[in-house]
Amino acid sequence: MKEIEEREFHRKMEEIVGNYEIKTDWGKIVITLDAIPNYAGGKGCPDEILVVKVKFAILGTDVELSSPLLIELEKSGYSGAEEDLKKFCKRCISGEQKSYLEIPMIIVGGNEYKKLKSQDRQLSVRVNIMQVPKRLMK
Repeated sequence: MKEIEEREFHRKMEEIVGNYEIKTDWGKIVITLDAIPNYAGGKGCPDEILVVKVKFAILGTDVELSSPLLIELEKSGYSGAEEDLKKFCKRCISGEQKSYLEIPMIIVGGNEYKKLKSQDRQLSVRVNIMQVPKRLMK
């Protein structure tokens, strides 16, 4: 897509950016949506990343889960987007691209609370892909 269309799409995505709070019987859940333009002169793969963060308290500690929603603007549809998905994955593994995927882990044990160092790990992930018509973006 042309960069002007990518900028226009990013402005559309910014409409949903923000924090959304859900109150439950056991506490609150905060969902944060953050639209990140990634098209940057043709190097971005994918064109837009919608980072979805979920925060809540469980087992006496606050946890945060972060996941990227990859959005590719592609005239040809899936065939062109598949190549950008491969580039995104390769760049995340090499460290050139941030993946925005963060998975919390709670260890139940010991006698005290400890905040331990985060670790970078590689794992296999399933990418659920769907195509929507461009006319839905208006």
